[in-house]
Amino acid sequence: MKKRNLLVILLALAVLSASVFLSGCQKSAEKQGAAKLAGTTINVLLPPWYKFSQDMLGDFTNKTGIKVNLQIMDWDPLTDKIVTSCAAGVAPADVTEFSWDWVGKFGAAGWYEPLNKYFDEKSMSDIITRSIFQYQGNYLAIPIYNDFRVTYINKKYFDQAGIAEIPDTPQKLLEDAKIIKQKGIVDYPVSVPFSATAGTTTPWFLLTKSYGGELFDKNWEPLFEAKDSPGYQAMAFLISGLKDDKVIDPASVGYQGTDIVDRFKVGKGAIDLAGWAGSVSTYSNPKESQIVDNVQVIKVPGINGNSRTYGLQEAVGIPSASKNKEAAAEFIKYLNTPEVVEKLYNDLGIFPNHQSTISELVKEKKLPDVMLEVMPTIQPLFPQGAPKWYTAFETDVATTMNQMAKGELTLDQGIKHIADNSRKLVKE
Repeated sequence: MKKRNLLVILLALAVLSASVFLSGCQKSAEKQGAAKLAGTTINVLLPPWYKFSQDMLGDFTNKTGIKVNLQIMDWDPLTDKIVTSCAAGVAPADVTEFSWDWVGKFGAAGWYEPLNKYFDEKSMSDIITRSIFQYQGNYLAIPIYNDFRVTYINKKYFDQAGIAEIPDTPQKLLEDAKIIKQKGIVDYPVSVPFSATAGTTTPWFLLTKSYGGELFDKNWEPLFEAKDSPGYQAMAFLISGLKDDKVIDPASVGYQGTDIVDRFKVGKGAIDLAGWAGSVSTYSNPKESQIVDNVQVIKVPGINGNSRTYGLQEAVGIPSASKNKEAAAEFIKYLNTPEVVEKLYNDLGIFPNHQSTISELVKEKKLPDVMLEVMPTIQPLFPQGAPKWYTAFETDVATTMNQMAKGELTLDQGIKHIADNSRKLVKE
């Protein structure tokens, strides 16, 4: 019996030793694979909110020997460059931004490298939004920004106006903004962009959800034309807020989404209506913000107090035409390491896609508890999935809203144009 027990122990030790040996071999192989890429330079193309520090890029180079040439472009020219380059069979960069609404179009065109060969399900199990970037079973990109919308208020201005209750409906929010303006506390309390850029569409899309509606039915028929529809009321909130109630700065016709953040963090505005989730890091950082002690995150106000928001997840992918796919994959892996995920949130306000990081940040009080309340209210912008013509629709909405803000179109004319154009897009 003792001999049998000894044999079992020896077999167990042998299995354990083999496991340790194989694990060591695997890690060694991975290191050797990365070492072969040393000296490679990859081009990375991203929008302005990903201004990675040189220290971070240097850390990646020290670990892999791969150098990174980071190019930052505003959203619209970045999108144009990616589409035109890929359509011409040229890589816009080795790693690029990849938005949630590009999956269908880019997947059908074969513009991006399937990443399954570089990332298995186990390595991605903590990334809670990964399925959004699947096309026919392949991951076209790996999420790095869990971008959803929340509302921020400057509590100091609310207190000065004698407003004790946190607004939980769009109408209450507007009433509070009027009070703050009337009392001379802030000239333009509601902060939203109105330039002819993509960020201008977000407040309208968000408010449509807030008013309890959707933009389209399941057959892509517009639902925002009737004056009692949520979509119409949402647009009326914005245009009337600018033109009639004057709680929105007329200069906003030139503001982009990043301008709203820059202004709000220095106290120019009482309400960031459709704020990025990650802005909580910026607004609470004393090195960047003047409202650290006054900013408060609230759930997006909704009809009857029923909060709804939506996600605009962002990822990074590798164009099929890239000549440095393996090195590009190493950079994406690096961006998804736990320490870098947390650093991106702390330094840049990039809200994590990793459930473990979110839980840890809340535990460490680096994220407010309300964020956990917001998570269940996040919905897709389109319940039926993003249409292939979404980018064209978004561009038209932004341009039309800018024209309405400038007085070139009335509210009714703008709504009719958006509806008519969307019907044309569906038929194309």
